[in-house]
Amino acid sequence: MSPPAGRARRALRELSDAIIRAGRPVRILRALSWDRSVHRRFLASHGRELPRPSYAPLDFHLGDKLRELRGLRLRVRGKNVAEGLLRGCLEQLVLTCQLLGSRGTKAFYRHSVALFGQARDGHQSLALARSWASLPKARAERASLSAEQCRQRICKIVEPVLGDLCRVKLSGRIAAYAAAGPRSIAVRSDARFTPRQARALAHHEGLWHVLTAANGRAQPVLTVLGSGLAFHTESQEGGGVVSEYLTGNMTNDRFAELGERTLAVHRAAQGADYLTVWRGLAERFGETRACHLSERVFRGGVVTGGAPFTKDAVYQRGYCRVFHFLRGALERGDEALVLAFFAGKLSVDDAGTVRALVDEGMITRPAFHPAWWLDRDRLTTLLGHSMTFERPAPASIPLARMRPNPAAAR
Repeated sequence: MSPPAGRARRALRELSDAIIRAGRPVRILRALSWDRSVHRRFLASHGRELPRPSYAPLDFHLGDKLRELRGLRLRVRGKNVAEGLLRGCLEQLVLTCQLLGSRGTKAFYRHSVALFGQARDGHQSLALARSWASLPKARAERASLSAEQCRQRICKIVEPVLGDLCRVKLSGRIAAYAAAGPRSIAVRSDARFTPRQARALAHHEGLWHVLTAANGRAQPVLTVLGSGLAFHTESQEGGGVVSEYLTGNMTNDRFAELGERTLAVHRAAQGADYLTVWRGLAERFGETRACHLSERVFRGGVVTGGAPFTKDAVYQRGYCRVFHFLRGALERGDEALVLAFFAGKLSVDDAGTVRALVDEGMITRPAFHPAWWLDRDRLTTLLGHSMTFERPAPASIPLARMRPNPAAAR
């Protein structure tokens, strides 16, 4: 069924804005983050005792929020594709509330899997993770930049494209090297960075996460594209990693870390406790960095194992799916499908629906494009060349086909 027009579109815009307001306090990473003192106490015990994280009260009342979301769901009565996208947003918000309401319990894992999947999801996901994790260490990658120097370098890359739509700041609360919000990038204040990492963060966090959020907020009707359609996380994080690769800022160390994070989620899901996962990561990344990586796996769940936060498994899976999506679209000459993917925060699974809504005038074309999209010839070469390595390797050249060397014969 075609999307509605006129007064019905205004009603959809009001409903979309209401969904954004309802979801504003439902912040996953803020609700799951550990205080830095948890790491300090753990390291002071020389890693002999399980950490004891605690969580601040949620910024909303769980029961009241679920009732509010059910009320909004009753307002989505039509069967057109635009309302289908809004229903999906509400369903994801309900799942997210249930996730946050189950912090520190075994039930947390069930809700995390519903939102982000498991580490073993996807074709040969664990085999690929092991392959990435086994890559040799990158050469000549030295963490020479302070957090402030990294912040400045990110600004130089992001500001010419997004201007004042993206603010770059320092933060002492995040576990990742950097994290993006709708209008800002937070850089971890106690970390050091390589120059390549600074560039990668600019393209991943700024010219992907913040950029797609800005395109989504600019939508005249479906403003929820700014906060994200249902189950967009895999493609959002995958698109961020693809951005690192396509701009020449990916290294073996980055691939290895993504592989190790997927394997850590799998080990924790299989029952490994925090100490076991931390010790394994510390062998490669050092004790302090292993604390941050282990927090990503165990935040919100239980440190005794069996109930991890599974979001870290989406980066590798998302990278593969977004890469193949882009390659397939460009092989068909379907640039409109890729542009639809830039129109907000969405899954590659919804790109076709969004493109149809662009054709209908319900969704506008994106105002901002990632840097790697600008040189289409280079892009298609990078994506297309990957097909070479998906075909069976050629057999060795038979001796009979080798050109003889007359000099050697004499």
